[in-house]
Amino acid sequence: MSTASSAAEDSDESRYPLSYVSKKRKRAEVESTSAPKPRLQSDLSVTETINQLRLSSSLSSSYDLSNLASGFEMNADTNNGANTSDADNINYINEADEKEIYWWSTKASLGSLDIDEKRLPLVLARDVTFSQFAKRVEIIKARRFLDYQNGTVTIIELPTAEHEITHAKFTRQFTSAFNNVSAQDDICVLGAIKLYTNLPSNEYQEPDACFIPRRLLGQPAQNPCDRNGNPWPSIIFEVASSETLQHVKAKINKFWLAPNRCEDVIVIKLGNWERRCRNTTTRRPLRRLRCLKFCRAATLRQNPNATRFEPIEEIEFGSVYANGRESQFCSNPHMKWITIDCDCIYADCAQPPPLPSFYTIISSQQPYPQPQSLLQRPGVAIDLYDIQQDIFLAMGPN
Repeated sequence: MSTASSAAEDSDESRYPLSYVSKKRKRAEVESTSAPKPRLQSDLSVTETINQLRLSSSLSSSYDLSNLASGFEMNADTNNGANTSDADNINYINEADEKEIYWWSTKASLGSLDIDEKRLPLVLARDVTFSQFAKRVEIIKARRFLDYQNGTVTIIELPTAEHEITHAKFTRQFTSAFNNVSAQDDICVLGAIKLYTNLPSNEYQEPDACFIPRRLLGQPAQNPCDRNGNPWPSIIFEVASSETLQHVKAKINKFWLAPNRCEDVIVIKLGNWERRCRNTTTRRPLRRLRCLKFCRAATLRQNPNATRFEPIEEIEFGSVYANGRESQFCSNPHMKWITIDCDCIYADCAQPPPLPSFYTIISSQQPYPQPQSLLQRPGVAIDLYDIQQDIFLAMGPN
């Protein structure tokens, strides 16, 4: 298993197991005493649509709340959702209001909904078939921001600047590692494509980005990811902001790292920045950032009978500890790295010719550290400080 290294000694607080930060959030029950607002004649068409959706919801027998997003509880107060952006687990879920329910029945874009991120995850609709869901998200190109389980549609993430720049930056860094390889050994960027998790039912998921060796393309796959017979990508990249690690891990285990699919999943978790705290002198944003690496091969080397995959690395590369206190463990280049092995990148590639074997360092700052100080095996080491800096820029000057 490859292990990310640091140019400086990590403090004891710079890494945390998921169990340390996984806490249950208790919420008090809130009773609504406000009287319903009178309906205007012009609102009749909207009201009829909402009533139909609610009736469908109440009659749904497929709605299983215990299975939704790995176990949320309902929050009846839709205007008082606590911010859990930095939580690994949450135990409640908000219900959409009338405006949001109506939005689902239209063809409007996700950006037009104007949802407060604090209210996520948010149930939009129930008793929806997957074909209905797929048709709606195809219009708005937003599959990766919504969850579908047992007929229930939930918004789990919003397309913020930080979210989008994170996977764009990682993509640039990772693909630059292959600038000097031969054409046959290049890596192809598939982006946020449809990966079919159930071909007979047309059910699919979309990652933020995914990558596949060029060698694998053009050959019929025994376990294809689409109806064209293409193989599954070897590397998946995901960004989670309002989406909890609980939900990300459930998705990884159910879809991405299921047998005969992907090899590595890299996740960057953006912590909560609701209070918009900064260092008063340097104006450095104070935000927790984590990079988690899930590796199928490394997990099975440790336990050949493993059926569940947990991160083999969790790297803190933000500007605060888990308790919110400012940190310096990633205050300069070359302090925090994420590594990806060649064996995982080129998994299932046929030989001959022999698979490439290289030690590549990706960082904006030179001179680079010795590759063998970061990589236990041939592969790519990416400087997380560069990703951190782009995230901080995307957060804006205010």
